[in-house]
Amino acid sequence: MRRQLVTSILALFVCTVLLSGCASMGLENPFASDPLTGGVDTTTSALLNVPLPAGLQRYPSHGYSGTTSGGGRQGLEVLRGNVNAAACAMEIFSALKSHGWQLRLALHKEDHMLQVYEKGTEMAVLTFRSQAVLTILEIWLGERLPDGATLEMPLEDPGVSGGGAELPGEEYGPLNEAGESSGGASAPAPKPGTVEQWGVEERAL
Repeated sequence: MRRQLVTSILALFVCTVLLSGCASMGLENPFASDPLTGGVDTTTSALLNVPLPAGLQRYPSHGYSGTTSGGGRQGLEVLRGNVNAAACAMEIFSALKSHGWQLRLALHKEDHMLQVYEKGTEMAVLTFRSQAVLTILEIWLGERLPDGATLEMPLEDPGVSGGGAELPGEEYGPLNEAGESSGGASAPAPKPGTVEQWGVEERAL
């Protein structure tokens, strides 16, 4: 009995030393500062309205939902749970297929998986990321863009005014249809044929 007690004390001491050593080396609990907090148990996707594998939690503070300019649904749903990523992906695939969704793309790289589904004019992008014993699932939903659609740039930061050059070498703003600077630049755009000095070389514009 006394020998077992001494063994238990020694084991506890060794564990304490190891944990303190890991802390001194900067090896901390990866979930100590986990940004995903406030999860809510869920069994159904709020965006896709299909059953989800048991064990997933939704994190409303990390997602959003709304409508597109055409009136369709769009949004992001973030879930995480103690589930196997591959099994989770297969279960969601079966649920989406039974609800009329067609799988259009499936990629897998190490601990990341990506799947793209289509149903009518809607498209859904699902990403699965293994995190130790947990899996993070992101569901993106939006309308499929028509052929020839252009990419709209995100709105500028309201705190940044002028829309001028922000990176070195962007001294000139974009040109308008007349070939003139469209404003917001620190200098007018040079005319064709102008020779500009760049270090030890010259180049014709």
